[in-house]
Amino acid sequence: MSYRYRNLLNYSLNCIQRYKIRTIVILVCLTVSSGLFTSVTILKDGLVREGQLSLKYAPDIIVQGVVSGRPAYVETRHLEWIQSIYGVDTIEERIWGYGNIGNTLIVIIGVQLENTVADPVSTYPIESGSFLSTEQSNTVVIGKAVAELLGAKVGNYLSIVSESNHVHQYTVVGIFNSESAIINADTILMSGDDARFFFNIPEGKATDLLVYTEDVDPSLYELQVNFVAREISELPNLRVVTKDIIAKAQETTYGARSGFFSIVWYLVLISVAAIAFNQTVVVGHESKFEIGLLKALGFSTSDIILIRLIEATVLGLIAGSLGMISGIINIVVLNAPILRDMMLGWSTLYPSFKAPFSISLQSILLTYTITVVPLIFTTVIPSWLNATVDPDIAMRGARA
Repeated sequence: MSYRYRNLLNYSLNCIQRYKIRTIVILVCLTVSSGLFTSVTILKDGLVREGQLSLKYAPDIIVQGVVSGRPAYVETRHLEWIQSIYGVDTIEERIWGYGNIGNTLIVIIGVQLENTVADPVSTYPIESGSFLSTEQSNTVVIGKAVAELLGAKVGNYLSIVSESNHVHQYTVVGIFNSESAIINADTILMSGDDARFFFNIPEGKATDLLVYTEDVDPSLYELQVNFVAREISELPNLRVVTKDIIAKAQETTYGARSGFFSIVWYLVLISVAAIAFNQTVVVGHESKFEIGLLKALGFSTSDIILIRLIEATVLGLIAGSLGMISGIINIVVLNAPILRDMMLGWSTLYPSFKAPFSISLQSILLTYTITVVPLIFTTVIPSWLNATVDPDIAMRGARA
C-alpha cells in the first residue's frame, strides 16, 4: 500500500514539473494572496502584543475629566473621595500630553517620584544614565528610539516646544529601553512638577487620575474593578476607563483596520481560485490522453483524483511557505510600508520605529489553509470530470 502511494506521489510531483505554466501561474497568484494575508496578520498580532505590553504596568482604572462631552482636566479634589471607595488600594494624579521637537511630535509623561504605586524604573528600565531625581529639575529621560532619532545622548540638552509655543530646555539624564517598541519610539519622561509647568496646568487639576485596586483572587478581579468603576462614575463630569476596556478597544481598532485589507485579500483569493480552476481545466484537457492511458493501465478514478489532489496540496504548501516568507520580509526588512501607516491610523511615525512583529501557530495554520483548501476545491471538479471518462474515448478525444 505504501509503495502505491509513493508512486502516486512521485507521479504528482512529476506533473508539477511537467506543466510549468500552470505551476508558475498558481504559485505566483497564491504567493501574492498568502503574502498579503500573512503581512496583515503578523502586523495585527504585533500591534495587539504591543498594546498588551503597554498595559502591563497600567493602572486598573483611569479617571478623566469631561466638559460638554469633551476631555478636560480632572480636579484632584476627587482623590480623597475615590480613595475611600471599598476595593481601592491607592490613587495618584498624572500629567501628560504632547510636545514638539522640530517636526516631531512626542509624548511627554510627568512621573510622580514620591509615594508612587508602580516603580517607574521597572516600567521604564534604564539602559544608560540614571532615572529622574527629586533633587534635579528640568531633566528628562527619553526612550531609546527617541534618542536614536534625535541623536541624543546622556548629558545633551533638548529644546521642546509647548502648545503655547514656548521653548523649554531640558537635560537628558537617562535613556530607557521599554519592552514596548511604541513607547520607546515616542515617549519622554520628566518629573510631575516639570510636566505641570510645561503644560501650564494649574494646581488642583491633572490630566487624569490613576486608580489601583487591592489585590484579590483573580476570579474576583473583574468584579472588584467594575464595582469601583461604577462608584467613581457616580461623580459628575468624569469618564471612567478600565484596563480591560482599553485592551478591547485596541483589539477592535486593529481588527477593524485589518478588515479593510481582508476585503482586498478576499478579492485576490477569489481571483486566484478562478485562475487555479481555469488552469486545472486546461491541464485536464491537455492530459486527456495521459489520463486514458493511466486508466487503461489499471489506475482507478480515485487514483487519478488523488494525483490531482496531491498536486494541489503540494502547490498550496509551497505557495503558503513562500507567502509567509514574503510577509515576514515585508514586516521585518521593509518595515511594512503603507500597511503600517494604515494599521496605525496614518499617524506621523518616526523613521526609527519598527513595525511590531508577532507570529503565532494559528497564523501559520490559517496561511496554509487559505492556500491549500481553495486549491483543492478548484481541483476536484475538473479532475473528477476527466477521471470518469472512458479511457478509449479519452485517448480518441485527445488525438482528435
